[in-house]
Amino acid sequence: MSKEEKDLEQEENALEETSEKEVTEDEKIKADVEKKIKKSIEKKEEKEGQLGFYRIAEYLKTEHKWENYLFVAVSIITLVLGFLILNGALVVKEDFPLVGNHPNVLAWILIGFAGVALLYSLWPFFKPALPEFKKITWLTLPKFLADAARVFIFMTIMVLMILLFNYLISGLLANIIRVLD
Repeated sequence: MSKEEKDLEQEENALEETSEKEVTEDEKIKADVEKKIKKSIEKKEEKEGQLGFYRIAEYLKTEHKWENYLFVAVSIITLVLGFLILNGALVVKEDFPLVGNHPNVLAWILIGFAGVALLYSLWPFFKPALPEFKKITWLTLPKFLADAARVFIFMTIMVLMILLFNYLISGLLANIIRVLD
């Protein structure tokens, strides 16, 4: 028995003794309140017993800032290892048990787990921003298309200028090298 249960039992015994005597109206109210509290405590304990399986999920849902940073780092490292195995920069020996004959399967498993872990660990950072998207005033389609066209024209002009400068500087350097030889 827990301390709370023992205290409640002692109080019930005390209440029974007082009920034999003359019980005033205030004491009856107090007894009713105590019974309700006891019932709510019992219900809470029963509910916690039923939800014991879900405590791990509840713990994972709470935000643990430094653990998330570590989880992000481990996820990125695992993701990089998977890509290194796929590219062939990191080789798994063929005599390595279980994955030696199928390194690409291992790489895709690493990439999959790392991707899910990365999304799961970054979710608490982006979750508070989601309600802010509802407050954004989005552009109308004509305004968006006009702005996109301006950006596209500006980028085209910049690319043409860089190509022109590249052509002029390359020609100038070629002439200088020819003269020096």
